[in-house]
Amino acid sequence: MQLGIEVQALWLLIIAAAVAMFTKYIRLPYTIALVVVGIVMGLLDLLPQMLLTPNLVFHIFLPILLFEAAFNIDLLDLRQNGRAIAILALPGVLLATSVTAAVSYTGLRLWNGVPEFSWGHALLFGAIVAATDPISVLALFKELGVTRRLSLIIEGESIFNDGVAVVLFGVLLGVAQGGDLNLLTAVRQFFVSVVGGGGIGVLLGLAMAKVMSVVDDHLIEITLTTILAFSSYLLAEHLHVSGVISVIGAGLMTGNYGTRLAMSPTTRVSVSDFWEYAAFAVNSVLFLMIGIEVKIVDFGPLWIAVLVAVAAMICGRAAAVFLTAPLIGKVDKPLPKSWQGVLFWGGIRGAICMVLALSLPKDFPLRQPLMAMIFAVVIFTLLVQGLSIKTILWKLGLIRHASQEDYETRRGEVYALGRAQLELEQMVGRGILSQRNYELLAPRLHDRLEELHVNLAEVAAEHQDAVAEELHRAEERLLHAEKDGIKEAYLAGIISESVMKKLLNRVGEKLYTLGTVGGKRASINEYDSENEER
Repeated sequence: MQLGIEVQALWLLIIAAAVAMFTKYIRLPYTIALVVVGIVMGLLDLLPQMLLTPNLVFHIFLPILLFEAAFNIDLLDLRQNGRAIAILALPGVLLATSVTAAVSYTGLRLWNGVPEFSWGHALLFGAIVAATDPISVLALFKELGVTRRLSLIIEGESIFNDGVAVVLFGVLLGVAQGGDLNLLTAVRQFFVSVVGGGGIGVLLGLAMAKVMSVVDDHLIEITLTTILAFSSYLLAEHLHVSGVISVIGAGLMTGNYGTRLAMSPTTRVSVSDFWEYAAFAVNSVLFLMIGIEVKIVDFGPLWIAVLVAVAAMICGRAAAVFLTAPLIGKVDKPLPKSWQGVLFWGGIRGAICMVLALSLPKDFPLRQPLMAMIFAVVIFTLLVQGLSIKTILWKLGLIRHASQEDYETRRGEVYALGRAQLELEQMVGRGILSQRNYELLAPRLHDRLEELHVNLAEVAAEHQDAVAEELHRAEERLLHAEKDGIKEAYLAGIISESVMKKLLNRVGEKLYTLGTVGGKRASINEYDSENEER
């Protein structure tokens, strides 16, 4: 009996939920387990009508995933690691594309794997597999307690290199179809798309934050953020700029300014929970469908092309990480050798690669070999790299010790109770709580917090490195807050432009000194021992 699309969609959710529950009892990342199950379903021809179409992913799945990821990135953390992320996401993607193209073109010419394979095809292939999707790696990082900065760099790079790779794909598709490669025109088109998309997303995000500031209803604000995620993508695409970058800009503004200026603490939790579930549901269906889609490609006759594709992708990723690492070291805190290894091997490919492959026109020359090469890269990175990354983390000494976890647990308790105190103050301030009940609850919270601070101080005595790093991060945040205050004073007419520049230069010098001292301390105490920032 042929099942309707809606019934098959329900089955996808049921299977995804079953896999999620089952992976709690086995040593296998959830997303990788979904791909394996999807491959089996594809081989058995189950749910044959569930196809991963470009429209479904670009117009439905992608805005949800990108908005949720950007929503949860702290803008200050992004600014502090922005130079490393920018280098990996822009020069890194261009390097990966170029090296992957060169290796794939040379390899297929040498072994005559695909005789008609041109430089246009090679560059297009390189752009498609340059986009990383390390969701399974990041989930493992959270589980094992890998240092926050490394997680931020991998997550930030993934978000932005998706956008860069999609824009680059659009530019190179015309070249592969026989168009002329005008470098100046291509560069202009690329930057207009990226800057235009980012500008639209930021403006819409700030405008929506203004709208949400006059509303105090979590259901309405969830609806408004949903409208923002999809409208930012659709408007940018309508104006022929990057919808992907636009969604990222909108998510960053909402997650940082919208939540802080326009949402109460309870609304923030509701909105965050909604987007967390939306991303979980979409990722579950997406990775399951990736496995199912593999059945549409016949890898047998193209085994040489598949091997060359995987080798080319590995070379391209190596170039993107190891050749940009010295540049990152000059403009930001150096990346330890162990981090470079994780960035290299943790560059998993996923949905973006699959969708870009499927979006190739039906009459595109060599469409089938290119799809086989791209699908092989995705499956290799998910099953080989994804399953081995935990072992690599152990060998490189990047997994948190149990004693460090105890210290972080105490810090988490203090932070949570601090937020509870803030909520209590806002409840009485807005008339939700009477003054009498406030006076009853406030001393209880205060006493609990005092006790937690005493316990934290006892544990902190055994973790001086972590305490020093915490102080360093706090000093950075305070200096960035000073910069924001100086700019606000100028906009309010309190100080002149010349005074603003003078004060900003002073704070900038302090930040530079702090970064230099922090970098040297890390080099001496952490980087050389390969046990950095745990």
